[in-house]
Amino acid sequence: MKQDYASIQKKLTDVLGLRFPPVAVSLIRRACDVPQGVVELDKPMFYCAMVKHAMLGNVFFARDSAQACRRGAAALGMTKIPDDERTGEFYTNKSSFASPRAATRAVEQSPGLEPGSVYATLMSPLEKTPVDPDVVIIEALPRRALEIVHASLFERGGWIESIISAPRQVCAALTVRPYLGDLNVSFACESARMAAKPTGLEYADDGVLIGIPGEQIGEIAGNIDKIGYVKQRLAKK
Repeated sequence: MKQDYASIQKKLTDVLGLRFPPVAVSLIRRACDVPQGVVELDKPMFYCAMVKHAMLGNVFFARDSAQACRRGAAALGMTKIPDDERTGEFYTNKSSFASPRAATRAVEQSPGLEPGSVYATLMSPLEKTPVDPDVVIIEALPRRALEIVHASLFERGGWIESIISAPRQVCAALTVRPYLGDLNVSFACESARMAAKPTGLEYADDGVLIGIPGEQIGEIAGNIDKIGYVKQRLAKK
């Protein structure tokens, strides 16, 4: 581990006024890559609920058998896409899309990893991560999400292009897309909101989610209080 993730978490929490800690996510490719001492999740859970479970301070890994949502597991490269999702039937049956055509478009355009390429998801609060994370997920108020995006562009400029749909937001849009190299801003989908309730920590109605490639998190933390309007805001505290 090359970065001081505890310091990064503290700075981001202080500057952004985060309610919950950033979540470090690593997609473990082989069983031998699971760090010693990290406990295995002992009950099936949706991946989007695991993010909230990690926000509560838990450090754990989850194999495919613990991924209660097969659609999330498929997006993350742990299994094949279920037949009823591939055909669009799953989403038309729950009135998420008007037709199999519309549902299929959502699935086909969703980021996803090769089936069977990922052994487990490893998750924790950022400060507790035992490895350099592949992705960091942050829940923030929209105006603070803009500051994160701005900090990611502070050195290089340009624009961020985010992808958003109705399903597969926490798994595909906010984990797989950043894993493949692109910061993404999106929302918890309705399934994620329902799945998170049993953890005791729901997704905030006034919050947005930012999925950040792990290698960018130190740069973002280093830049965020260099931005002019952020400096002005902090000076008023």
